[in-house]
Amino acid sequence: MKFTSTFIILFLPWLVLSGKYDLLHVSMGLLCSALVAFWCKDLLFPKDNISIIKFCKRLMRFIPYICWLFWQIILSNVHVLKVALSPSMHNLISPKMVSFDTDVTEEISKFVLANSITLTPGTVTVRVEGRKFLVHALTKKAASGLPGESDEMERRIINVFEKEN
Repeated sequence: MKFTSTFIILFLPWLVLSGKYDLLHVSMGLLCSALVAFWCKDLLFPKDNISIIKFCKRLMRFIPYICWLFWQIILSNVHVLKVALSPSMHNLISPKMVSFDTDVTEEISKFVLANSITLTPGTVTVRVEGRKFLVHALTKKAASGLPGESDEMERRIINVFEKEN
């Protein structure tokens, strides 16, 4: 069930987005979707008893998170652009390593949090060990937006992946 569900989730968008429906492209899409589904089925469905309804609810909570994250990426891009183009750039850049403990518990939540931090310009997740994150931040402002300082990203991820219903 996990493999089949993961395969469908991967293959259907691939079909829609590829726009190529000849034998070669469809068979490559089938092969790639099957391989990724085989390797990643436990990432999407970590528990054997997750129902399709629960998965759909999780997906419906994930869509607003993606929109919010996209906006945060835009804001961070503007911040990094201002820093890069500023005549006093050397005064604005203050790289530092930030370590914080997270409240997320599930592996998928940690995965999404680490990647969300890295996707946001000015920050890179360096290491995740258990519930402890180590992140490199380019500026003080970038560091202040991390979950250890401001937990909005973390709260949103918990709402998506760890909220029951």
